[in-house]
Amino acid sequence: MPDHGRAQGDPINDQGIPDSAGGFRVVAVDADWPESRQFKGGGYNRVTGDIHVYLWFGSASYDPQVEHVMVFSASSGGTKASEALADALEDYCHAGEGLPASLPVSEPVTITADGKPVTFELWRNSSDHCWVARGRVESTEVVLSGSEIEPSELRLVRVNGLAAYSAPIAFLPEREAISAAMGSDLQAAGPSRQSQVEEAGTALRALRDIAARGAALGGPGRELHGEEADTVMRALRYLAQDARPAGGLGAES
Repeated sequence: MPDHGRAQGDPINDQGIPDSAGGFRVVAVDADWPESRQFKGGGYNRVTGDIHVYLWFGSASYDPQVEHVMVFSASSGGTKASEALADALEDYCHAGEGLPASLPVSEPVTITADGKPVTFELWRNSSDHCWVARGRVESTEVVLSGSEIEPSELRLVRVNGLAAYSAPIAFLPEREAISAAMGSDLQAAGPSRQSQVEEAGTALRALRDIAARGAALGGPGRELHGEEADTVMRALRYLAQDARPAGGLGAES
């Protein structure tokens, strides 16, 4: 969980935000991205002002075999970006092999960020279409990883808040804390945490009712249609999100 405490004497600006958090902005793929946009974890340390965020742009089921991009953003000066790079290289470029003793040779790639060309370091997996890239956008350290899309085709933007990104219920406190640290009013900009929790509870209750009626009318093999099918899928999606382990993408302790 993120550290919400603050020690005496920390450098705080006029808005009550540590200086290192005040200038931080999350990097994202621009609004033309056609697939799901999800907050996958992060952390905000109120003492140091350090923030890191993982965003997923791809299928709603997190399928790594289809076109997707993972964007990691971190405030500068910490170790989180190096850790994220090592994890991404191991997952995308050396799956099942472990990292080599030293970083493999990278190649430069130009990616548009906030409308300007930015040079990133790029590593490719020689056996498939996976890649990892590292760079900096203004004061934000960025690690990208993806598949089935060329990194040079990406258009990155910096965003002030995370209300537009869906999140598993377990990750909502981190999403809210990080948005608040960047000066974003999450409650005003998007659905509140309470409304998301209530929607999840309603969907799960409906799923239990449908399952009970299904057992009474024809057993578990009864086919669902229309609104019942939509309700089941929504409930299952909430279940999958809430049960999904952070897998190293969770909040900073």
